[in-house]
Amino acid sequence: MATGKTKTIDVEKEDGSKVKIVIKKPTANVINQAQKVGAKVWTESIREGLFTKISLDKFMKDNGIWDSKKEQEKDDIVNNIKLLERQIALGVDGRKLKVSEGKQKALELRGLRNQLRDLLAEKINLESNTAEGLADNAKFNFLVANCTFTPNGEKVYKSLDDYNENADDEVAFAAAAGLGQMMYSLDSSYEEELPENQFLKKFNLVDDELSLVDKDGHRIDVDGTLVNDKGWLVNSDGKRIDREGNLLNESGQILLQAEYEDDVNEKVKKSRSKNKETPDSEEDTEVEN
Repeated sequence: MATGKTKTIDVEKEDGSKVKIVIKKPTANVINQAQKVGAKVWTESIREGLFTKISLDKFMKDNGIWDSKKEQEKDDIVNNIKLLERQIALGVDGRKLKVSEGKQKALELRGLRNQLRDLLAEKINLESNTAEGLADNAKFNFLVANCTFTPNGEKVYKSLDDYNENADDEVAFAAAAGLGQMMYSLDSSYEEELPENQFLKKFNLVDDELSLVDKDGHRIDVDGTLVNDKGWLVNSDGKRIDREGNLLNESGQILLQAEYEDDVNEKVKKSRSKNKETPDSEEDTEVEN
Protein backbone atom coordinates (compact mmCIF):
# COMPACT_ATOMS: atom_id res chain seq x y z
CA MET A 1 0.00 0.00 0.00
CA ALA A 2 1.36 3.43 -0.97
CA THR A 3 0.27 6.95 0.02
CA GLY A 4 2.72 9.03 -2.02
CA LYS A 5 5.25 9.59 0.75
CA THR A 6 5.10 6.10 2.27
CA LYS A 7 4.84 2.56 0.93
CA THR A 8 3.96 -0.49 3.05
CA ILE A 9 5.31 -3.82 1.84
CA ASP A 10 4.58 -7.35 3.05
CA VAL A 11 7.73 -9.46 2.91
CA GLU A 12 7.86 -13.25 3.17
CA LYS A 13 11.21 -14.38 4.55
CA GLU A 14 13.10 -17.56 3.66
CA ASP A 15 11.87 -19.35 6.77
CA GLY A 16 8.24 -18.67 5.79
CA SER A 17 7.63 -15.91 8.33
CA LYS A 18 6.15 -12.62 7.17
CA VAL A 19 7.03 -9.06 8.16
CA LYS A 20 5.80 -5.61 7.20
CA ILE A 21 8.15 -2.79 6.32
CA VAL A 22 7.36 0.84 5.59
CA ILE A 23 9.35 2.78 3.01
CA LYS A 24 9.32 6.54 3.53
CA LYS A 25 10.21 9.01 0.82
CA PRO A 26 13.62 10.52 1.71
CA THR A 27 13.69 14.02 3.09
CA ALA A 28 15.93 16.73 1.68
CA ASN A 29 18.29 16.25 4.63
CA VAL A 30 18.61 12.49 4.01
CA ILE A 31 19.19 13.07 0.29
CA ASN A 32 21.92 15.60 1.11
CA GLN A 33 23.64 13.09 3.41
CA ALA A 34 23.38 10.40 0.71
CA GLN A 35 25.03 12.70 -1.83
CA LYS A 36 27.93 13.24 0.55
CA VAL A 37 28.33 9.47 0.94
CA GLY A 38 28.33 9.11 -2.85
CA ALA A 39 30.85 11.89 -3.30
CA LYS A 40 33.16 10.29 -0.75
CA VAL A 41 33.01 6.93 -2.54
CA TRP A 42 33.66 8.65 -5.89
CA THR A 43 36.75 10.43 -4.50
CA GLU A 44 38.10 7.24 -2.93
CA SER A 45 37.53 5.35 -6.17
CA ILE A 46 39.45 7.93 -8.21
CA ARG A 47 42.26 7.88 -5.67
CA GLU A 48 42.45 4.09 -6.01
CA GLY A 49 42.71 4.36 -9.79
CA LEU A 50 39.26 3.05 -10.77
CA PHE A 51 37.78 3.95 -14.12
CA THR A 52 35.43 6.84 -14.65
CA LYS A 53 32.74 6.26 -17.28
CA ILE A 54 34.71 8.32 -19.78
CA SER A 55 37.97 6.43 -19.25
CA LEU A 56 36.05 3.13 -19.30
CA ASP A 57 34.50 3.99 -22.69
CA LYS A 58 37.99 4.57 -24.08
CA PHE A 59 39.30 1.34 -22.54
CA MET A 60 36.40 -0.70 -23.95
CA LYS A 61 36.87 0.80 -27.39
CA ASP A 62 40.66 0.27 -27.38
CA ASN A 63 40.24 -3.35 -26.31
CA GLY A 64 37.34 -4.22 -28.58
CA ILE A 65 34.93 -4.73 -25.66
CA TRP A 66 32.56 -2.08 -26.96
CA ASP A 67 33.61 -0.68 -30.32
CA SER A 68 31.82 1.14 -33.11
CA LYS A 69 30.60 -2.17 -34.53
CA LYS A 70 28.77 -3.05 -31.30
CA GLU A 71 27.44 0.49 -31.04
CA GLN A 72 25.99 0.13 -34.53
CA GLU A 73 24.56 -3.27 -33.61
CA LYS A 74 22.85 -1.70 -30.62
CA ASP A 75 21.44 1.13 -32.75
CA ASP A 76 20.11 -1.36 -35.32
CA ILE A 77 18.34 -3.40 -32.64
CA VAL A 78 16.83 -0.28 -31.09
CA ASN A 79 15.58 0.90 -34.49
CA ASN A 80 14.05 -2.51 -35.22
CA ILE A 81 12.35 -2.48 -31.82
CA LYS A 82 10.80 0.91 -32.55
CA LEU A 83 9.66 -0.28 -35.99
CA LEU A 84 7.96 -3.40 -34.62
CA GLU A 85 6.35 -1.43 -31.79
CA ARG A 86 4.75 0.89 -34.36
CA GLN A 87 3.66 -1.96 -36.61
CA ILE A 88 2.00 -3.81 -33.72
CA ALA A 89 0.29 -0.67 -32.44
CA LEU A 90 -0.67 0.92 -35.76
CA GLY A 91 -0.62 -1.89 -38.32
CA VAL A 92 1.37 -2.10 -41.57
CA ASP A 93 0.61 0.21 -44.50
CA GLY A 94 -2.90 0.73 -43.21
CA ARG A 95 -3.95 -2.87 -43.81
CA LYS A 96 -5.69 -5.11 -41.32
CA LEU A 97 -3.24 -7.58 -39.81
CA LYS A 98 -4.07 -11.17 -38.95
CA VAL A 99 -3.68 -12.17 -35.32
CA SER A 100 -1.08 -14.75 -36.40
CA GLU A 101 0.96 -11.96 -38.02
CA GLY A 102 0.68 -9.85 -34.90
CA LYS A 103 1.78 -12.77 -32.75
CA GLN A 104 4.84 -13.33 -34.95
CA LYS A 105 5.80 -9.66 -34.66
CA ALA A 106 5.22 -9.69 -30.90
CA LEU A 107 7.50 -12.71 -30.43
CA GLU A 108 10.10 -11.15 -32.70
CA LEU A 109 9.94 -8.01 -30.58
CA ARG A 110 10.46 -10.02 -27.41
CA GLY A 111 13.49 -11.64 -29.01
CA LEU A 112 14.96 -8.26 -29.96
CA ARG A 113 14.60 -6.98 -26.41
CA ASN A 114 16.46 -10.05 -25.15
CA GLN A 115 19.19 -9.48 -27.74
CA LEU A 116 19.57 -5.87 -26.62
CA ARG A 117 19.70 -6.92 -22.97
CA ASP A 118 22.39 -9.51 -23.67
CA LEU A 119 24.39 -7.09 -25.82
CA LEU A 120 24.39 -4.40 -23.14
CA ALA A 121 24.93 -6.76 -20.19
CA GLU A 122 28.75 -6.69 -20.23
CA LYS A 123 28.89 -2.93 -20.73
CA ILE A 124 26.40 -2.26 -17.93
CA ASN A 125 28.26 -4.63 -15.61
CA LEU A 126 31.55 -2.81 -16.24
CA GLU A 127 29.94 0.60 -15.83
CA SER A 128 28.57 -0.41 -12.42
CA ASN A 129 32.17 -0.70 -11.20
CA THR A 130 33.24 2.77 -12.33
CA ALA A 131 33.70 5.58 -9.83
CA GLU A 132 30.29 6.96 -10.80
CA GLY A 133 28.63 3.55 -10.61
CA LEU A 134 30.01 2.80 -7.15
CA ALA A 135 29.09 6.29 -5.95
CA ASP A 136 25.50 5.95 -7.17
CA ASN A 137 25.23 2.54 -5.54
CA ALA A 138 26.55 3.82 -2.21
CA LYS A 139 24.16 6.78 -2.32
CA PHE A 140 21.16 4.55 -3.01
CA ASN A 141 22.15 2.06 -0.28
CA PHE A 142 22.34 4.95 2.21
CA LEU A 143 18.84 6.01 1.23
CA VAL A 144 17.45 2.48 1.65
CA ALA A 145 19.14 2.12 5.05
CA ASN A 146 17.64 5.39 6.26
CA CYS A 147 14.19 5.18 4.69
CA THR A 148 13.14 1.66 5.77
CA PHE A 149 11.04 1.42 8.93
CA THR A 150 8.97 -1.02 10.93
CA PRO A 151 5.19 -0.31 11.20
CA ASN A 152 5.77 1.31 14.62
CA GLY A 153 8.27 3.79 13.16
CA GLU A 154 11.59 2.25 14.16
CA LYS A 155 14.42 1.99 11.64
CA VAL A 156 14.96 -1.52 10.29
CA TYR A 157 18.68 -0.84 9.87
CA LYS A 158 20.88 0.71 12.53
CA SER A 159 23.37 2.04 9.98
CA LEU A 160 24.57 1.80 6.39
CA ASP A 161 26.94 -0.99 7.44
CA ASP A 162 24.01 -2.88 8.97
CA TYR A 163 22.12 -2.64 5.68
CA ASN A 164 25.16 -3.69 3.63
CA GLU A 165 25.66 -6.75 5.82
CA ASN A 166 22.06 -7.83 5.20
CA ALA A 167 21.65 -6.56 1.63
CA ASP A 168 21.11 -10.06 0.22
CA ASP A 169 18.08 -11.01 2.30
CA GLU A 170 14.40 -10.72 1.34
CA VAL A 171 13.72 -7.63 3.45
CA ALA A 172 16.57 -5.63 1.97
CA PHE A 173 15.62 -6.68 -1.55
CA ALA A 174 12.00 -5.61 -1.03
CA ALA A 175 13.08 -2.34 0.57
CA ALA A 176 15.40 -1.48 -2.32
CA ALA A 177 12.74 -2.34 -4.90
CA GLY A 178 10.13 -0.32 -3.05
CA LEU A 179 12.32 2.76 -2.72
CA GLY A 180 13.35 2.47 -6.36
CA GLN A 181 9.70 2.48 -7.45
CA MET A 182 8.96 5.42 -5.21
CA MET A 183 11.91 7.58 -6.25
CA TYR A 184 12.29 6.72 -9.90
CA SER A 185 8.65 5.97 -10.77
CA LEU A 186 9.52 2.39 -11.66
CA ASP A 187 6.21 0.87 -12.70
CA SER A 188 5.81 -2.75 -11.61
CA SER A 189 3.47 -3.24 -14.59
CA TYR A 190 6.06 -1.97 -17.08
CA GLU A 191 6.31 -5.34 -18.83
CA GLU A 192 2.53 -5.56 -19.20
CA GLU A 193 2.42 -2.16 -20.89
CA LEU A 194 4.91 -3.04 -23.62
CA PRO A 195 3.19 -3.04 -27.06
CA GLU A 196 3.88 -6.72 -27.71
CA ASN A 197 2.41 -7.75 -24.36
CA GLN A 198 -0.63 -5.53 -24.79
CA PHE A 199 -1.29 -7.34 -28.07
CA LEU A 200 -0.67 -10.82 -26.65
CA LYS A 201 -2.97 -10.12 -23.69
CA LYS A 202 -5.72 -8.71 -25.89
CA PHE A 203 -5.95 -11.92 -27.90
CA ASN A 204 -5.48 -14.26 -24.89
CA LEU A 205 -2.11 -15.51 -26.11
CA VAL A 206 -0.44 -15.10 -22.69
CA ASP A 207 -1.47 -15.75 -19.08
CA ASP A 208 -1.36 -13.31 -16.16
CA GLU A 209 2.40 -13.81 -15.89
CA LEU A 210 2.84 -13.01 -19.61
CA SER A 211 3.83 -16.60 -20.41
CA LEU A 212 2.64 -17.86 -23.81
CA VAL A 213 -0.41 -20.13 -23.72
CA ASP A 214 -2.35 -22.19 -26.24
CA LYS A 215 -6.10 -21.94 -26.91
CA ASP A 216 -6.78 -24.13 -23.86
CA GLY A 217 -4.72 -21.90 -21.57
CA HIS A 218 -1.77 -24.31 -21.24
CA ARG A 219 1.69 -22.77 -21.15
CA ILE A 220 3.69 -23.23 -24.33
CA ASP A 221 7.06 -22.34 -25.79
CA VAL A 222 7.49 -20.08 -28.84
CA ASP A 223 7.14 -23.13 -31.14
CA GLY A 224 3.93 -24.31 -29.45
CA THR A 225 5.49 -27.06 -27.30
CA LEU A 226 3.88 -27.48 -23.88
CA VAL A 227 5.80 -26.08 -20.90
CA ASN A 228 5.37 -27.09 -17.24
CA ASP A 229 5.64 -24.94 -14.10
CA LYS A 230 9.40 -25.50 -13.99
CA GLY A 231 9.80 -24.12 -17.49
CA TRP A 232 10.60 -27.56 -18.95
CA LEU A 233 9.32 -28.64 -22.33
CA VAL A 234 6.86 -31.52 -21.86
CA ASN A 235 4.75 -33.79 -24.04
CA SER A 236 0.98 -34.33 -23.80
CA ASP A 237 1.57 -36.79 -20.92
CA GLY A 238 3.50 -34.17 -18.96
CA LYS A 239 6.83 -35.95 -19.39
CA ARG A 240 9.95 -33.86 -19.93
CA ILE A 241 11.25 -33.70 -23.51
CA ASP A 242 13.82 -31.85 -25.58
CA ARG A 243 13.14 -29.70 -28.63
CA GLU A 244 12.97 -32.81 -30.86
CA GLY A 245 10.49 -34.57 -28.58
CA ASN A 246 12.97 -37.01 -27.02
CA LEU A 247 12.24 -38.02 -23.42
CA LEU A 248 14.53 -36.54 -20.75
CA ASN A 249 15.10 -37.36 -17.08
CA GLU A 250 14.86 -34.86 -14.21
CA SER A 251 18.44 -33.74 -14.86
CA GLY A 252 17.72 -33.00 -18.50
CA GLN A 253 19.66 -35.99 -19.83
CA ILE A 254 18.17 -37.94 -22.70
CA LEU A 255 16.65 -41.27 -21.65
CA LEU A 256 17.74 -44.59 -23.17
CA GLN A 257 14.91 -45.46 -25.55
CA ALA A 258 16.47 -47.37 -28.44
CA GLU A 259 15.99 -51.13 -28.69
CA TYR A 260 19.07 -53.37 -28.91
CA GLU A 261 19.76 -56.98 -29.74
CA ASP A 262 22.00 -58.26 -26.98
CA ASP A 263 24.88 -60.02 -28.69
CA VAL A 264 27.29 -59.43 -25.79
CA ASN A 265 25.69 -60.96 -22.70
CA GLU A 266 24.56 -64.05 -24.67
CA LYS A 267 28.18 -64.82 -25.55
CA VAL A 268 29.20 -64.37 -21.93
CA LYS A 269 26.49 -66.75 -20.74
CA LYS A 270 27.47 -69.41 -23.28
CA SER A 271 31.14 -69.06 -22.41
CA ARG A 272 30.44 -69.43 -18.66
CA SER A 273 28.23 -72.42 -19.30
CA LYS A 274 30.89 -74.12 -21.38
CA ASN A 275 33.61 -73.46 -18.79
CA LYS A 276 31.39 -74.85 -16.08
CA GLU A 277 30.81 -78.11 -17.93
CA THR A 278 34.50 -78.78 -18.70
CA PRO A 279 35.79 -79.42 -15.09
CA ASP A 280 32.86 -81.73 -14.39
CA SER A 281 33.73 -83.98 -17.36
CA GLU A 282 37.40 -84.08 -16.36
CA GLU A 283 36.47 -85.09 -12.83
CA ASP A 284 34.28 -87.88 -14.14
CA THR A 285 37.18 -89.17 -16.24
CA GLU A 286 39.53 -89.29 -13.22
CA VAL A 287 36.98 -91.22 -11.19
CA GLU A 288 36.58 -93.81 -13.92
CA ASN A 289 40.35 -94.31 -14.00
